[in-house]
Amino acid sequence: MNNSKSRKKIFSTYLIGVLMGSVDIIPGISGGTIAFIAGIYHKVLKSIDSFSFRQLVTGQLKSLWTNINASFIISLFLGIISGVFFLSGILIYLFENHPISISALIFGIIFGTFFQFIKLIKNKNIFDYIYLVISIIISISITQLNSFNIEPSLAYLFFCSVVAVSAMILPGISGAMIFLILGVYNEILSVIQNSIKILFNFNLEEFFVVYSKVGAISLGVLFGLKIFSKFVVWLFNYKKRKTLLILTGLVGGSLTELWPLKACLNLHTLKTFFTSNKTFVMCKSYEISESVFFILVGFILILAFNRLKKPIEYF
Repeated sequence: MNNSKSRKKIFSTYLIGVLMGSVDIIPGISGGTIAFIAGIYHKVLKSIDSFSFRQLVTGQLKSLWTNINASFIISLFLGIISGVFFLSGILIYLFENHPISISALIFGIIFGTFFQFIKLIKNKNIFDYIYLVISIIISISITQLNSFNIEPSLAYLFFCSVVAVSAMILPGISGAMIFLILGVYNEILSVIQNSIKILFNFNLEEFFVVYSKVGAISLGVLFGLKIFSKFVVWLFNYKKRKTLLILTGLVGGSLTELWPLKACLNLHTLKTFFTSNKTFVMCKSYEISESVFFILVGFILILAFNRLKKPIEYF
């Protein structure tokens, strides 16, 4: 019975990892948000923070296995890798061919999460709202930054990976968006695709080029995770309420990037509507109804999910 429960837990963790990996490559969506929604966010950070290179090098594998909760973190990691290489293709297809439906569904899920966490804040005061507003503004501002156009060296790929993964583990801030801002998003996608292709069409020179980039990105990810997770774990241990308020605000701020009708119903069109007689693009009725439907579906899904498993207690 216990073994059966353990296997189910490992499999459910794997599925969460698949979702995290799938959305992590989409600019505007954070894998950290998925972990936050699923209630494993703090557990992930503790496992990363507990990893010790010293124990690994000195052969203290049993202690290391226990400290990092290895069955949990390995199943999550395998799920993330699976999501990045396989299901991410489905999400990319949906964003290219059904952008309104998938954006609206995710918008509804994220909005539902934001709504749920706002409800969990006990005894709200003016300072709580200040933390929320500031973190919302920061999250929105990051999505509005223009991207750099830089030819990536191995050192630059390492640097970008450190910055992106630090953002990626924060709910509401997309690591893929950071890659986009830093001008290496297409390069990262190319490395992911070519790392598999080169194994089937092996060429030593190309293999060295591709996997030197894989190595630089991987080292950047490991370094960023280890360093930044310590900071976030410290915040959870000593400033839990403020940290959760800020993370809730970051989730809320990501909604602007996921708004499904950005092309026809945005701040510019609303401003034009109230200040000018000029004609401007308005959404078609089917686009509005499609958005409303999928937003409601996403919102209801997250409410139902949280009834089955509340992600955190009141704070």
